[in-house]
Amino acid sequence: MLGSYRSRQLARIGLLALIALFTGTRVSSYETSPWGWVAVFAVVTALIFGPITWLIRDRVSKEQRERLSYVVTGLVLLCVPLVIGLGFVVEGLLFFIDVGILGSVLGLAVTFLVERTVVPERFGGTAQ
Repeated sequence: MLGSYRSRQLARIGLLALIALFTGTRVSSYETSPWGWVAVFAVVTALIFGPITWLIRDRVSKEQRERLSYVVTGLVLLCVPLVIGLGFVVEGLLFFIDVGILGSVLGLAVTFLVERTVVPERFGGTAQ
């Protein structure tokens, strides 16, 4: 179904856009102004994941990156129910979950754009 790299990448971008849209509508419905928190999460995500991503792409082969992405995806999927459960138990945690998700998606988008436009080729390239 999603055989090519390009179609998988478009599916990921589409899913992240849907997540950002959903959490953006939830964040805009909060009484307090959460946009400062969203900006903080976006900046921190971009500063943490940008250089890590570029170094991994520069030093790790494509096959190893694919295996690593499966491990990271599995860990995230294991943690999601725990975080959602905590959000239902602890009052106010859903606010930070929504703000964190929206800020992280925006930070990843900024990282992706910077990688495509600014990062030197030796860091944006792939390891052989």
